[in-house]
Amino acid sequence: MDKKKILVFEDSDIFSDMLTEFLIGEGYETARAINGLEGIKMVYSFLPQLIVTDVEMPLFKGYQATRLLKSRPSTRSIPVIMFTSLGERKDKFWGGQAGADFYIEKSPENFAELKTRIEEFLALSAPVDYGLIQKEGKRINDNSLVEMVNNLLDNKLFQTTIIGLLAELSGKLSSLEEIVKGMFDLLPNICEAEIASIMIKDTDNSLVVYNANRSGYAEEIAEDFKAVAIADFNTLFPDYQVVSRELKDFFPPGEKNKKIESYIMIPLKSSGEDFATVHVGNTIKEYFSPAIMENVNIFLSAAAPIVANALRLRQMDILQKKTRTAFARYVPVDVMDEIIKKSSAQSSQSETRVVAVLFSDIRNFTKISEKTNAQELVNFLNAYFSLMGNQIVCEGGNIDKFIGDAIMAIFGAPKTLENAGASAIRAALRMVQALPKVDTSGISLPESGFGAGVGINYGECVVGNIGFQDKLDYTVIGDTVNLASRLEGITKYYRQSIIVSQNIYQQAKDQFIFRMTDSVRVKGKNQPVGLYAVYAAYRGEHDEETPPALILDREVLDQYNKGLKLYGMREWETAGQYFTRARDIAEKTGNPDYLSSMYLERIAEYIKNPPPADWDATVTMTEK
Repeated sequence: MDKKKILVFEDSDIFSDMLTEFLIGEGYETARAINGLEGIKMVYSFLPQLIVTDVEMPLFKGYQATRLLKSRPSTRSIPVIMFTSLGERKDKFWGGQAGADFYIEKSPENFAELKTRIEEFLALSAPVDYGLIQKEGKRINDNSLVEMVNNLLDNKLFQTTIIGLLAELSGKLSSLEEIVKGMFDLLPNICEAEIASIMIKDTDNSLVVYNANRSGYAEEIAEDFKAVAIADFNTLFPDYQVVSRELKDFFPPGEKNKKIESYIMIPLKSSGEDFATVHVGNTIKEYFSPAIMENVNIFLSAAAPIVANALRLRQMDILQKKTRTAFARYVPVDVMDEIIKKSSAQSSQSETRVVAVLFSDIRNFTKISEKTNAQELVNFLNAYFSLMGNQIVCEGGNIDKFIGDAIMAIFGAPKTLENAGASAIRAALRMVQALPKVDTSGISLPESGFGAGVGINYGECVVGNIGFQDKLDYTVIGDTVNLASRLEGITKYYRQSIIVSQNIYQQAKDQFIFRMTDSVRVKGKNQPVGLYAVYAAYRGEHDEETPPALILDREVLDQYNKGLKLYGMREWETAGQYFTRARDIAEKTGNPDYLSSMYLERIAEYIKNPPPADWDATVTMTEK
């Protein structure tokens, strides 16, 4: 019996020798690729039954190579195990996104588990068409691989664009009907949805049905399609006894009598549970290919929470109307309003909670307001707050208040979040990335252009309703809030878009790109606070829409961190060399690094005037 073949993607000679020796000892035939590009090419010549890949490698990383292989019909059935030493959460995310079948931490101690997983995958994996792989292999070279990767990236960009359109849709529309209509309008960009329905479970065992007969099928064919959709809905929800139905047809029947040859039904989930079904039909046989279904599934996964949120708002509105109608039967409306006021006053008890607090402020707003018409300024602020508010709400934040041009938001109250700090950072990144979408045509901008700064802190706050009996605000107070406000203010000093406290950094350091910015004593505080700037992507790994302010060069970060460490040790000259390298590398990319230049200025001053013996590398801020 032929030996099973295992292909190893591993750039480390030492670990590769250990791993291949172990696999050979277990009776497998092995081959090794030293990077992702070589590994992909070897798949077409070595014809493995299974692949074990590292993540961090030259040329293509492990998850990039995996994503490419899993996107090809010929190679997607080959099991891929990621065997790496990087952080487990990060690798599981990227591995899952790429389509990896399993993840194991990189260690000889885990060879036994690796053996078990290999045996399971070899026994249970789907058959692989090696004839097709060999046929494709004749056309594979470096240029064709680059083209394949570009096509794959184009598809991911397309999917990201559609998700962005869905997010924009959720911000513009309010009712469930408008959301579904907008979703049906976007669906033809994903596939040829000639006819579609969505069936949604509502309260009190009611069913909301929306239909889009976009191609104008004759009434008889449209009714047959609806009957199939209802039957599938009943199969998915056998215990859901429909008491009433609400129907809405967005397009009238037409004269098209062609038979529907392809049909899919996909459930929509909210909080892990199915709550609706989407049904799509087409006249082409076997139309819904794996590539089309990938886009459809991604689209509907992104649409599901938007539909679910619109459904909840609809249900709350109906509940409020029913409640007021019920109370009005027994008491006058004026008395009922007074009762509601008293109930609100009784709920003004406070509590201590750990939350993330976000402050955002428009740069140079005073100059903008001085030179802009009052009505234009109000229109601009409303549009700005609407766009920024949507980014906050999408990440589970609660907008506490608008203060002039500033926004204060809370993450973790009243709704508890699993990681409030990470949610706040995601919201901040979304806010900065959305700034170019703000319409500034009606306002007078300063020479520096339009921008905003975001500061985030994490810690204990007093949470509750504050005010008096006729006006209460649900808000948070305490030092955590004050420091968050200070952090937003000093983004201007450090010329960074987002600055967070050390508390936030400790909560989310494995999930985002951070750079230690400084250690400061903000005005009014004696305890030093570590500051960190946040970025969205490394240079060369970002998309076209990522603002330059959120892009960080890996080599700049490496040189900067070395310089910062030596700076704290008073090694002025050596630290200056590293900061100079970081500054020069950044300038070559066309994105000057202010922080490196700032530390070079400090070093020059300290060489002339050395700091006192008790200097702890902490700066005292004299302004808010």
